[in-house]
Amino acid sequence: MKKFCFLFAILFTCLVSGQNKENPLVILDSKKIGFMNEVQSILEPLNPNDISTMSVYKGDDASQKYDSKSGVIIITTKKYILDTFYKNNIENSSLKNEIPSTEMLAKIGVFGSKADSKNLPYDELIKYIYTNTANDTVLKISSITFIKPSDAQQMNPDWKFGAIEIMSTLDR
Repeated sequence: MKKFCFLFAILFTCLVSGQNKENPLVILDSKKIGFMNEVQSILEPLNPNDISTMSVYKGDDASQKYDSKSGVIIITTKKYILDTFYKNNIENSSLKNEIPSTEMLAKIGVFGSKADSKNLPYDELIKYIYTNTANDTVLKISSITFIKPSDAQQMNPDWKFGAIEIMSTLDR
């Protein structure tokens, strides 16, 4: 039932957004997977709780950037965000000792240099990953600092496994 509701929500979003056709291009985790009428079998197993963001573009944005006259649906999963950030920024660094896997990355706190940027990991990490959205501005990382669990819990009691502070080149 959840899967049916998810597919219905995607189609409904397209229609409400003013799509002229019911066959928008679908981009899943930065890969063009095809048009809606071709990819239902790929989208059906997706759990809505595993989705971090879903964007719908129509008109000039969809036409110019994606060459789709019937719109574009861009879906980014939480797993993609964690895997991509981990591979690009942690896997081959000294941080791997503190954060040995993407599963651990999902458990720690993540924040930027601004006090109001203490978000869920996906909300903060997605800022540093290209996801193929029309207005995608990817921040460049200048440094990542691991904060040990005892210090992280003083900032947020839920950060039992530690936290990372990400400084971007725009934060300086």
